[in-house]
Amino acid sequence: MGQRTAFLIKRTYWNGKVNVRLVHHQWGIGRVMHNHFIKAFFEMITNNYYPAKTLKDFMTIIDDEHSLYKEQNFRKGSKRIPDIFEKKVIKRYFSKTDNNNGGMIIDIKEKQSDKEPYTLKIEDLKIGFVVGDEECNYNYDLGKYIGEKPFERLYTGEGYVRISCGGEYAYPEFISMWNGFIRQYEIEEVADSKQINNDLVA
Repeated sequence: MGQRTAFLIKRTYWNGKVNVRLVHHQWGIGRVMHNHFIKAFFEMITNNYYPAKTLKDFMTIIDDEHSLYKEQNFRKGSKRIPDIFEKKVIKRYFSKTDNNNGGMIIDIKEKQSDKEPYTLKIEDLKIGFVVGDEECNYNYDLGKYIGEKPFERLYTGEGYVRISCGGEYAYPEFISMWNGFIRQYEIEEVADSKQINNDLVA
């Protein structure tokens, strides 16, 4: 049971090493993934912990032995490091999940340094969302999807919440807060389209 989603997270550490992880989230519909991300982000930048949280701690709030689908580590400069916003890469990772409602993609890069920093210093942070098969139109008579296919198109946080569960959780107050948060912290949203007033603009 559940509206199954996942986080695809790429973390580039201060020394150039990269970790890519795919984490299952059983109830990530609507605003849930957004809220997990906001909580994890503020845990990183407020530094109210001893010892201070680092990038290794980022987005581990839902991890347990059953939720981690896949984890890969890459050396600095490896040619195998994936671009997690590339469509083929997205489909390859999400095909490994028990997933019907899409997910959130996060690419966070720490400022490069000769020695390990005491606290996290973010150099770059990009995010995007994909929808799953429940938000796509499958024609059983024809045996194919009509229009968009699952995990094929990238959405902003606003775009995802307007589509997920038919927009049931797309409250104006939440959308205003989310867009303000993105602007305030200069987080880049990677998307194929932007959604304004319920109309998709290419």
